[in-house]
Order: sequence, then structure tokens, then C-alpha cells
Amino acid sequence: MSLTEGSGPSSSPGSVALGEVLTFFGMVADYAAGCAPEEGERVSSLAVAMAKIADLSQEDRDALYFAARLRNIGALGNAAFAKGEALSDREIVMLGWDVPADGARLCESIGALPEGTADMVRWQAECWDGTGYPDQLRWAGIPATAQLLNIAQAYVRTTDPEESLSAITLESGCSFAPEQVRTFIMWFHTYGGEIESVAPPYAALESERTTPVEIIERLSELVDAHNATPQRAARVARRAEEIGKHLRFDAETLRQVRLASLLFGIGELRALQAESMQFDPLARLGIDTRAENAVTAARLIAQCPQLADLAPVVRARAEWYDGTGRPDGLRHDAIPQAAHALAVSLSFDAVDEAYRSRITEERALPLVRLETAAGTQFDPAVVRALADVVKARA
Repeated sequence: MSLTEGSGPSSSPGSVALGEVLTFFGMVADYAAGCAPEEGERVSSLAVAMAKIADLSQEDRDALYFAARLRNIGALGNAAFAKGEALSDREIVMLGWDVPADGARLCESIGALPEGTADMVRWQAECWDGTGYPDQLRWAGIPATAQLLNIAQAYVRTTDPEESLSAITLESGCSFAPEQVRTFIMWFHTYGGEIESVAPPYAALESERTTPVEIIERLSELVDAHNATPQRAARVARRAEEIGKHLRFDAETLRQVRLASLLFGIGELRALQAESMQFDPLARLGIDTRAENAVTAARLIAQCPQLADLAPVVRARAEWYDGTGRPDGLRHDAIPQAAHALAVSLSFDAVDEAYRSRITEERALPLVRLETAAGTQFDPAVVRALADVVKARA
């Protein structure tokens, strides 16, 4: 797909790149919240279609599109979804009430988003009768766009269109504004309940105010918080980049090294526990779990055109140099250079964590352990580069 294909004639390459990464951000958040992969696109398309029927402004429709795509970003790191202590059903429900407000704060920090996006995210769960959250707004105090987003979510999350039509209609005056329910009914009968995809309004983004890399870095921080592995991705990325520079990787490979290192953790979002806490990274026990997480992350990344070239790198980070790894049994040069660097840096970080508070003599043990795996699990040249990097920092 070209940078402008399907994005409208006025979309610049910069706005398309940013829009695709923002959409990816929303998709990862949907995954963390337990939603189906296609839900974000369906919710945004339906919400925008109803807004058009309601004759809302183009500015409102643009903001509504991004609010729908980013509606769950507050779930990243939220205790109702993240790793941590076991919670009761009641606690999970109560903590889940924070998702819209947390998501709105994140949207406010992304200067490129259209005006009003954060408010729509915040008020997406408000109810017409004042029983919603987080602010218990009611009646005309709830923006029409937020109500349309609420209705769109309710419709998409049901499997039977006719049953959904009945359920939403019955909630008119309770959960939903009567006027917006009439808009939904008009949409339903006009399109037979079939949601047609809309072109993303990437041109509405102020791409000079936010870069795609800034979005990826913020996403990476949230994923680490969600996985209870604070700052892990930043450490892994920094060390993997140093390895790449030591081995004179070209600029594109260095880019892959950095971004893949920031994003590999999305494969653990639904896992009960971060893999670094379950298995020794230098043992074969746990290799299937690592490969499963790698495949999951690669599958999500592949759906973002701006990041799709990272998918093979992330998928291969559980491969072994001697060909006995997973999921594809790649060996030697069949494993991408960036994946070699990521695998070594990630494994070193996991082993090193256990020794960070030890006495000076024991601090050398993580590197010694990785050196014993050179030629089997890891590319020997990459391990030597790691040794040089670590010793230079000592």
C-alpha cells in the first residue's frame, strides 16, 4: 500500500504515517482490553456513518473516527486488564470505570489529534439518564458524538443485528439519547445493518505536532506498565541499538532493531505473566511460550503498513542460531540481523535482572551465561558485540 492510497487526496505522507501508527496504537489497546481485532475499524466506521446522517460537521466526524479507534487506550496498564494481584469481579468492574478518563488523558497528550477527540473518549460510556461514567453526565450534557460512539460500540459487540436493533431501541431515554437512537435506526434501515468501511481522515491530523516514533515510545511504556516490566523495552532497545552500531548495521536495520525492541512486548499483553518471570531465557523450557508471544506480536504489527517490515524481526526473536528454535526453525543468516540483536539483548536483560543487586563479582555472570550459548542459541558475532558493549559501559 502506498503512503496515500485510500487516505484521501489531501493526506500528506507524514499524516498518513502518523495515522497508521495511531490506528495501530488503538488496535493494540483493543487487544489488551480483550476486543476482537476488527472491532476498532467497525466501531469507527459505524460512528462516522451515523454522524454523517446526523449532519454533524466534518471536524466532528474526523475527531469521532480517531476517538473510536483510540477508545480503549486507557485499558493499557489499567489494573482490571494488566498483570498484578488477583482481583474480585467487583474490583475489576470498578477499575474498568477508569478506562475512559485515562484514555482521554492520553489523547490530550497527543497534540496531533483533532480537537474534541479526548472529550469523546472520556464521555463514551456516559448514559442519557445519568447512570454512566466517569462523570455521570446526562441529557444534553453528553455530546452527540460521544453518544454515537457509545451506540456504535453496543451494536458492534453483538452478533445478531436484529437483536441489537431491538436492544438499542429499548435503551432509548435510558442509556442512549432518543435523538441519537433515531439516527441509529435511520442508519440501520438505510444500510440493512451492514457496516461499510470509511476512509481514515488522516489529513485531519496535525502531524507536525507529534511523530510516529513518539507514539511508539508512548505505547511501549504503556505495554511495559501493563506487563509489569517497567522500562524493559527501553533497556532492551538501547542495548540492541548499541550492538547494531558495533556491528555496523545499516540505517534501516538499526531502525528495525530499535522499533522491534520497543514493540515485542505486545505479544505478552494477554498472557497471565510476563515470559521473563516464567522461564530462564537461556533454557529450552519455555521456548514455545516465547515463540507464541512472538507470533502474536508479529501478527499485530503486520496489520500496520508503517511497521509491517518489523513483523518478521519480532516473529524470529525466539529462533535459535543452530536452527532448533521456534516458530519456524530458521538458522544462521535466515534469521534477520535485527532479530539476532533483539534476541541477545532481551535475553541479557532478563538474566541481568536477577543479578542487578548482587555483589560486583557476580555482576559478570549474565554475560558469561550468554557467552556459553553462543553458536547454539545466539549468533556468536552478536554475543561478542554484546560483550564489547557491556565491558565498555563497565
